[in-house]
Amino acid sequence: MTLNVLFIDSYDSFTYNLVSLIKKTRPDIHVTVIHNDTFGDIQDLLSYFCAFDCIVVGPGPGNPVNGPKDIGILDQLYKHDVPIPILGICLGYQAMCRAARAEVKELEVIRHGQVFEIEIDKPNHELFQDYPVSFKSVRYHSLHVISHQQEIIPLCHTIDGDHTVLMGAQIAGKPWYGVQYHPESCCSELGGLLIKNFITICESYNQSSKRLQSPFSLITDSSIKSKLVSYLDCKIDKHNIYDKPKPAEVEIQIEEFRVTKSPSLTLGICNKLSQHFFLMSSASIHANRGELSIIALPNEHSTVFTHYDQIHTTTIHQWRNPTLTRTKFKAALEAGKSIDGLEVVRQKKPDFYTTIGNFMKDKIIANNPELPFIGGLVGTLGYEMGQYTTSSELDPLKPDAKLVFIENCIVVDHKKEVLYLISLAKNFPDDVKSLVTDVISKEEQSFVRSVNLPEGIHFDIEFPTKDKYFSAFRESQKYLHQGDSYEVCLTTQTEVSPSKRLEPWVIFQTLITRNPAPFSSYFEFSDIEEGHSDLCLLSTSPERFLKWSDDTCELRPIKGTVKKSPNMDLQKATNILKTPKEFGENLMILDLIRNDLYELLDNVTVDELMSVEEYETVYQLVSVVKGHQLRESVYSGLDLLYHSLPPGSMTGAPKKTTVELLQHVIERSLNGHIYKSGGRGLYSGVTGYLSCNDHGDWSVNIRCMYSYDNANTWRLGAGGAVTVLSTPDGEWEEMQTKLESALQVFM
Repeated sequence: MTLNVLFIDSYDSFTYNLVSLIKKTRPDIHVTVIHNDTFGDIQDLLSYFCAFDCIVVGPGPGNPVNGPKDIGILDQLYKHDVPIPILGICLGYQAMCRAARAEVKELEVIRHGQVFEIEIDKPNHELFQDYPVSFKSVRYHSLHVISHQQEIIPLCHTIDGDHTVLMGAQIAGKPWYGVQYHPESCCSELGGLLIKNFITICESYNQSSKRLQSPFSLITDSSIKSKLVSYLDCKIDKHNIYDKPKPAEVEIQIEEFRVTKSPSLTLGICNKLSQHFFLMSSASIHANRGELSIIALPNEHSTVFTHYDQIHTTTIHQWRNPTLTRTKFKAALEAGKSIDGLEVVRQKKPDFYTTIGNFMKDKIIANNPELPFIGGLVGTLGYEMGQYTTSSELDPLKPDAKLVFIENCIVVDHKKEVLYLISLAKNFPDDVKSLVTDVISKEEQSFVRSVNLPEGIHFDIEFPTKDKYFSAFRESQKYLHQGDSYEVCLTTQTEVSPSKRLEPWVIFQTLITRNPAPFSSYFEFSDIEEGHSDLCLLSTSPERFLKWSDDTCELRPIKGTVKKSPNMDLQKATNILKTPKEFGENLMILDLIRNDLYELLDNVTVDELMSVEEYETVYQLVSVVKGHQLRESVYSGLDLLYHSLPPGSMTGAPKKTTVELLQHVIERSLNGHIYKSGGRGLYSGVTGYLSCNDHGDWSVNIRCMYSYDNANTWRLGAGGAVTVLSTPDGEWEEMQTKLESALQVFM
């Protein structure tokens, strides 16, 4: 018989870590997740309780004192006095105790992403059966419970400076329990044992007279129970973008050449090309990152997908279709009507992902699984293409996404020292092949790049002001202390206007010379007419967002930065990056990413926990999270991509609430000189590919610059994670360090 758990989520970014912890307790457990506002009145939910063995009320942003605005129906749930076992975590625990007349107040010192020793008050208590007298767990909270009421039985606590903070309690006379700490964090001990003990309590209590004789006694009719559970299971939409077809074996053209490991090889080839190209290049080569360079060659068969979220429209056309001009394109877009050579589709961004998913699913092939890219969609997705973000008509119309289908490509595996010429249509251009073999034979991979832009050009640079930044910092701290967020990734926008237009390729070569990175990207989208682009991205990103093969996916969140200098070496940087502030920044995003994967996959692992990596200008703290058994899942890599956007390392946590606060409140005034809406454009989005052999690799758009006006004006974003341990001067300095890595080409 299945044991059914009802999980009430408060829009937290750690929810599915908890759900996974519950599922792993026993194979016969089924967890149904609803939001705290799925039902407006507890009476509408009561009739389903007879199908559930217990309820788990999860963590989340907000304060129980604010009532339904922050906690939905939780207060009604606890005041209704249902005889069902309940376990409350963090916010769920606070709401439970407040309903029992306890006070919920702000901590004297806020704790987000920090590990503390938890001490058991009642070692023989059933919730802490088989526990040692103390254990370590992670705290994510700005509020805490203060209680002297007899209704609240203390179960555990922690010592915080001179204070004792209640960490767990039971409501007297009820099977209701709660803990303030987060048992699901990857740095918490014995979280699975807590859940196991709670399930044991549930099974025992459900056989007692209090449950059996109540209106909420468990029903025995399995068909009725299944219908009730299934109905609630559908309350949160988790449908996949497309049904994965069985890939077919398709013959494609592949030629291999031995090359040296030099990362400048791809630049030498690109400088010889007479046709348009996109480049995803490893300008610095490292193990597990920066091992691959791709030169993508669009042609007349390349389908171009562009999405404008402001007007909920997608356009589809062929690369440089001779019947399509910029004037015709603009008129059709404004009218919202298709014309010859251009399909205009009114659709919101979730449907854009369906459109590209349906386009790609018929092109997935089974052969060449060892190659990372064999052709497919390449391009960029802006910040506003993620969940919880919005585009506004307050800003000039801009493309939020551009993806181009590529038949022909040059792939360089720097690790294996092999170059591949690949054609899906078996028509790789002979002139390009001749050019490539010539470059290889003459060893022109030693090509020397320019490190300076042409002289005689000056740049008008509009920076964010320090006063506005400090004001946004104080605003962020307010929400952190109120419990609305655990971490706020505060970002700025800078605009650069050259006195004379510079070719993006010249700027890009200068940029990667000054700041070589494992995920460099050159995308100039002149897809309608040669010589004019409505979107251009130049990136030297150090951060992989998401990589997948047909069975495994990987994310490498970066959080925690130290500037390189003559007085800063790896050991000193490591000591700084392992302090509570930097540790907490990375841990919060690490747990958030685990949550994003767990919502779609059952098997998620942390393969690297906070390693320090060295880059050209900075040291950074990096973790590696992997999802497994993707082949067996109904979800594709595209599902994982859309579901995880925007990148958690660029938002903070909890993602939904923090994104909304950033866009509509905190960054709107800070970056109003660039985006009146508080948006970010391409910055904080992702760039990469969807390969026809069911591989993908996407980097985060940081240390980058981008343009919407044919490279006449450039925008650069920079920022960092603000936590309760941050200082305004420290965050301002970190933001400047990151900005300089790209801005230095203009200085």
